[in-house]
Amino acid sequence: MTDIAAAAPSKLDIARVISGTFAVLGRNIVPFGLLALVLSGIPTAVIAYFQATNIDPDAAFSLRPGYFQAVGFSGLAALITSAILQGALVYGTVQDMNGQRPGIADCLATGLRAFLPLIGLTILLAIAIVFGMILLIVPGIMMACAWCVAVPSLVADRTGVFGAFSRSAELTRGNRWRIFALFVVVWVIALVIGAVVGAIALALSFGGALDPVALARSPAQVVGNVVSNTLSALIGSTGVAVLYVELRRLREGAGPQWLAEIFS
Repeated sequence: MTDIAAAAPSKLDIARVISGTFAVLGRNIVPFGLLALVLSGIPTAVIAYFQATNIDPDAAFSLRPGYFQAVGFSGLAALITSAILQGALVYGTVQDMNGQRPGIADCLATGLRAFLPLIGLTILLAIAIVFGMILLIVPGIMMACAWCVAVPSLVADRTGVFGAFSRSAELTRGNRWRIFALFVVVWVIALVIGAVVGAIALALSFGGALDPVALARSPAQVVGNVVSNTLSALIGSTGVAVLYVELRRLREGAGPQWLAEIFS
């Protein structure tokens, strides 16, 4: 009985993960913010703008020639920059939690080294979760919770693409409903941020409020998209990295000092 109790992982403290995330961001807001701006905020805002310019508002919102090609290329570009950002912020977060001060160059170098396997991991993860959602909602949600730390597992543990799935499933076992609750909290935070930024952009767009296409093309909306996407990527990537470190601490009793050896 004692062995079974010792083997059971401790329960995840949601408040600890959230406070840890904002503590890391507070200490690294400049380097992390610049990385998120360049690799997520600006690219996604530019993509949204060009998609809006390929919609013809005078023809019942019909799509202009080349729209789907533009979406395809922009989606690929977003996938690449997002993968680099995830790798960079995972490195920066765990280094910060190890008492180091991560620099932009080191974070970016780690993201660039890992972006190819991260792209493969992201594609496989998306396909698996969508397939799970099509079958039944709950299995899809549980798959997302089981594999939510696959990215930091790939970057920090160097597990490889398929090893990252099993590593994440191992770390999240016993805490998946708590992880789901954490995701709900983060989703609400993202909704509030998006609503506030969207309302400000709408107010600054004046007459564009009645025309969705014109609104999407307005400078205020473009800037709003940059801010919203930057903050979402910043909180999301940092939060997943903090969650990964916390899950390792709970399951293995490992403090973040192991990163000094992994990234040396």
